Amino acid sequence: MDRCDIIMPVWNQLEVTKRCVDSIVKNTNYPYKLIAIDNGSDAKTEEYLKGLRFRADLNTLIIRNKENIGFIKAVNQGIRQSGAPYVCIMNNDTIATDNWLEEMISVMETCPDIGLLNPSSNTSGQFPETKESIDEYASKLKRFKDEIQELYTCRGFCMLVRRSVLDALGLIDEIYHFGYFDDTDYCKRAQEKGFRTVRAKAAYVYHLENTSFKEMKHNKTLFENNERIFFKKWGMPLRCAYFIDKQYPQEKIDDLATTVARNGHQILIFLKKGIPWPVKLDHFDIRKIDLSSIFFGTVSIYKILKRRKKKKLHILLTENKLFGKILTLMKPLHGADVIVNADKKYLIELLNKKSKCF
Repeated sequence: MDRCDIIMPVWNQLEVTKRCVDSIVKNTNYPYKLIAIDNGSDAKTEEYLKGLRFRADLNTLIIRNKENIGFIKAVNQGIRQSGAPYVCIMNNDTIATDNWLEEMISVMETCPDIGLLNPSSNTSGQFPETKESIDEYASKLKRFKDEIQELYTCRGFCMLVRRSVLDALGLIDEIYHFGYFDDTDYCKRAQEKGFRTVRAKAAYVYHLENTSFKEMKHNKTLFENNERIFFKKWGMPLRCAYFIDKQYPQEKIDDLATTVARNGHQILIFLKKGIPWPVKLDHFDIRKIDLSSIFFGTVSIYKILKRRKKKKLHILLTENKLFGKILTLMKPLHGADVIVNADKKYLIELLNKKSKCF
């Protein structure tokens, strides 16, 4: 059987790290090696990581840096030491659940075009209910075995990478310094090579989120600088809305929605009650908004205007000529481009043009 190298940068956070490592040991049956990069941690954390070498239940490589060189450089250190067919980049503030890695690799082996993969997680909107344990929630997801949802980007908190992707792309771009947007950039590079980025629905890893980043100074500045770097290179993700008030040709709607999502943008489909869902692809950024058949146009306009300041819509699509005229007349209020009876080629050109104007 093949092996997976789990690359885990660590900077202090001793109790969090212990919980993460214990969860991996308890819940992982697939052969793995833990490559832990100690980013200049305090004495207690350093001692704990050194001790992992002597655990009978762990195959471990510990790399010690004298200072915190950042998440990305630490991950790249681990990648250089890895020769396994699969690499899982994992934060130390995560909690693995039963069969997490086996399910992720099973999905990847089933689909050769999948290059990077996330588990389900609270980070992507899968939250345990009140008073429900993480393990209890994870067990409910088992019914989705081998099912996937396509993603615009995988996130680096727990990201499985196929060896052929590493061979094709090399290391993560260190221009993003300590972190933020490095994982998104890597996914975009993989997509350019023809690989898909997805979520394995039946695998679950809980993420405490930003445990280490919260300890860093100038965290907000780092995010904003990296965002500018990413937008300059790839463009800004846009939000589109498609208003479906009657049963138009399903193939066209499906094609346009898939095109928007796979070009790195979000599309909200406002669907009149009673009309069948027209999109085949399960994609994180193709989202349905059900609206009553009564006052469909009025409610749609209200929701457009409500988003003017927060999560503004950039492009509005409709097949209804009259509704398109109304939306065009209202452009000074909502500020979005309006397309009636969209042509895919024109839509792609407009997306590319607008995404560069940030």
